[in-house]
Amino acid sequence: MTSPKVKLTPLLKLFSDLKSELKPVSGRSRVSVNSSVNRIFSKDIFAKYDNPPFDNSAIDGFAINEETRSISRDFFLLEGLLRPGSSSNVVLKKNEGIRILTGAPIPCGTTRIIFKENTKELDQKIHFVQDDYKESNIRLKGEDFKKGDLLFKKGNQIRITDLPLLIGSGNSSVSIFKPLKVGLITTGNELNPNIKKQSESFILDTNSVPLKTLLGYWGYSIINIGGVGDDLELLRKKIFDNLERVDVLVTTGGVSTGQEDFVSQLLKREAQLINWRIAIKPGRPFICAKLGTKYIFGLPGNPVAAFICALIVLRPSLGRIGGEKAWFKPLSIKTKANFNKYKRPGRTEFLRANFNSENGFVSIYPFEGSGRVSSLSWSNGIVELPEREQNIKMGDLVDFIPYESFF
Repeated sequence: MTSPKVKLTPLLKLFSDLKSELKPVSGRSRVSVNSSVNRIFSKDIFAKYDNPPFDNSAIDGFAINEETRSISRDFFLLEGLLRPGSSSNVVLKKNEGIRILTGAPIPCGTTRIIFKENTKELDQKIHFVQDDYKESNIRLKGEDFKKGDLLFKKGNQIRITDLPLLIGSGNSSVSIFKPLKVGLITTGNELNPNIKKQSESFILDTNSVPLKTLLGYWGYSIINIGGVGDDLELLRKKIFDNLERVDVLVTTGGVSTGQEDFVSQLLKREAQLINWRIAIKPGRPFICAKLGTKYIFGLPGNPVAAFICALIVLRPSLGRIGGEKAWFKPLSIKTKANFNKYKRPGRTEFLRANFNSENGFVSIYPFEGSGRVSSLSWSNGIVELPEREQNIKMGDLVDFIPYESFF
């Protein structure tokens, strides 16, 4: 006897629903740039200074004043050396030059800076041996950005590569959305939290630590609420006792349609369902709902499905709730398939994959079970097969998403 066909929500429809439904819930605070990475701007950021703050030399060489570049190849060399971090009252007259180091303010009258390697010094004169007329080698005041320029928009996440710009523009502290407080609950009678002891009746909890680590990478405050067995009333108490402590709740397990899948039963009965059961593999039972003012995301219990759902759905969802303006989309690259694969149409599949940078081919894990945690360690990313894709043949181009795109 076949089970009745269940209507599943396509992944893109789920994303559309979440974009419409999810709203920022975080307050605002101000932090030092030193501790700002992965935080989200709560205000537009403007430059407080010009960069560079003054005209300066881009090279070590000679600052010269030449009226036209065809008149003379010899310049009178003034005494002295212009260094970065010091000021000078030197004024260069026509056909005069002076030694200068990279970063030093250029003296008045300078028309360009020339490389020392292109000259010879003789009798207090600089003589061109060869010349390159293409570059002035002068960094002009404000050529990078000017005071008052808009540098970052509200809702952008701060990356390590943004720090030089923030510091260089005079923004030593920034206004951010407070990090989300994310509560984590694992469910299941079978889970054993004791990693040092295995039992014939229990399995080790392989979801909690990876999920807490992911949430930490993404910049959130983690509240580890702990585990609860397959008991509806105990689950209800665990959720309601901790609801005010968190901004968002994330659960694992108990989200399918079984007799003891109590997370889905509870949310169907007492929460506003946003979506349940999506057309992806792995991760079909994923559920999201709103209980009062708090969002709850129920991940599958199988560790591979939980991990993939966290990357694909939880990451952009938490970003939106935490204040990110743009819906997070991981970097994907086109690579050649080192496999043949038939896929059922109508669902998006994410295959654990290993990309070989030497030959440009990507292989997939040979077994599909969502409990095979060894597949996560073996892989360095996932291959996304879109909903309409069916037959993938060796050498076909596929979308590979490195795990680093999510961290």
